[in-house]
Amino acid sequence: MSPVSAAVADSLFAATTTQAYKTDYLSGLALSRGIDAYLSGSYETSVREFKRAIGLSLYSENSYKAHDLLATTYIQLDKPDEAIATYKASIRLFQTSDEPHSKLGTIYFDQGKYDDAEAEYLASYRLNPSSITNLYSLGQAYIAKGRYDDASKMFNKIIQQSPQNHSGYYGLGQTYYKSGKYEDALEQFDKVLNIKQDFYSAHVDIGYTYADMGDLSKAREQAKILSDVDTDLANLLNTYIYKVSKPEFLAAYNLDGFNVSSGTGTAVSSLNDSLTTAGASQSFTMNFIFSKDMDVTSVQNPFNWQITKAAAGFPGGAYNWGLPAPSTDVGILPHPKSIYYDASKLTAVITFDINQNDTANGTIDPSHIIFAFYGLDAYGNAMSSDGDQYGGFSAIV
Repeated sequence: MSPVSAAVADSLFAATTTQAYKTDYLSGLALSRGIDAYLSGSYETSVREFKRAIGLSLYSENSYKAHDLLATTYIQLDKPDEAIATYKASIRLFQTSDEPHSKLGTIYFDQGKYDDAEAEYLASYRLNPSSITNLYSLGQAYIAKGRYDDASKMFNKIIQQSPQNHSGYYGLGQTYYKSGKYEDALEQFDKVLNIKQDFYSAHVDIGYTYADMGDLSKAREQAKILSDVDTDLANLLNTYIYKVSKPEFLAAYNLDGFNVSSGTGTAVSSLNDSLTTAGASQSFTMNFIFSKDMDVTSVQNPFNWQITKAAAGFPGGAYNWGLPAPSTDVGILPHPKSIYYDASKLTAVITFDINQNDTANGTIDPSHIIFAFYGLDAYGNAMSSDGDQYGGFSAIV
């Protein structure tokens, strides 16, 4: 190369370098303005500045940061499709970086697109297999897809790599919980709290586990712990406890003459004046207050209710105290005539008939008439066996 040509080349290189420096500098200014706009909540402005930063220096570190922040801004603007497109563009430009894959996977995960999330988390993991974030994210995708063995492998890798990091134990606990290994799950959640006492989400998972095991008292203990440190998490757990708890009768009462405290040999005619006439019939009601929201259709189905005479061995004693019923005894049909459920009061009002006999001297033992409900609550749970029956003498059993 001649001296003149070399000089020209040096000049061009210097000019190019200077221009690159200038554009990168301007890109950095745009990035800074975008960050300021984002922090002030001016998201549309931040979008423009982040796009400007990318356009000025496409392959630079500023561009890399601007892509991430632009996608984050789109999430704030509730524009997930634009955020996805932004991360995909970043992946094409910065092919050796794992973070755009990971963050794109998180968007897919939040959308419930677990196959897509897994694909991105797997790509991120392959680019950076030692990243705890990548191991944890891929494990969560496997949990979501029911691949519990694969999830366990990811979380155990975290534990082997970083035994003092709580996330491996937490993910493993979630895996055991999802696969129904409740005792193993509790063991892992305890390890989480031993490492990081202020990781309050573990208390939620412990509460979930106890609730699914049917130990609601221990689940509520976890909710009590949370109520002192994080009311949002406490409410989340209490909502779940309410959802999975079995419904039961809280109270039962009558307001129209069917006195459940009346014992054996009660004259039917004493229940209502209309029953002094032979062969007469009179409707009565019983009111039942449930412990939680019930399925309206289930409650108002007469065949989910039973009205029977207390059998031998029933709490509170058998009908007529187990003695043979007199010939004057009258019966009640085994199912209500109608039911009305007031969801606002969690109260069912059942209507049933009592008929006087042909000689107008009918008798009944109201205290040992048992009302039972075997339907479902609003979440599909069957009644608790400790509170699905009521009798005047036995109360709620």
